[in-house]
Amino acid sequence: MLDPAYQHLVVQLHFYATLFMTGLIWFVQVVHYPFLHYAEGNLDAARFHQRRTGWVVIPVMVVELVTAVLLLGSSWIAQYGDYLFINLGLLLLTWAVTFLKMVPLHRRLLEHMDESTIQMIVATNWVRTILWTVRSLVLMRFLG
Repeated sequence: MLDPAYQHLVVQLHFYATLFMTGLIWFVQVVHYPFLHYAEGNLDAARFHQRRTGWVVIPVMVVELVTAVLLLGSSWIAQYGDYLFINLGLLLLTWAVTFLKMVPLHRRLLEHMDESTIQMIVATNWVRTILWTVRSLVLMRFLG
């Protein structure tokens, strides 16, 4: 069981990490990925994008995952278990899309930064954009 003294810290870390990722994914979806069309064929741009993006998103995604799991051991599980399990399920789905779909597409981008790969990245990323948005709404409902 998660120590009640730390529950509020854990939920705040989780909520802020999720809000950060939601805002970031919307920026990436609406601005950054479409911008890749202008860098088509520039493999240096693809390498730069992947290196820099990893430094920003990986730590925050890990915080989201660890805190989501910790919340399952909180005293809130009895009353708000539905929200916490939905949240974790959506997070795991986001990770699955990220590592099963987006990572291979980004690897492909390093080999062939072409229009079709960029279009697939933009289209596939809508799934993550929606998942992070729904998670933010679920957490707002849970905390509200």
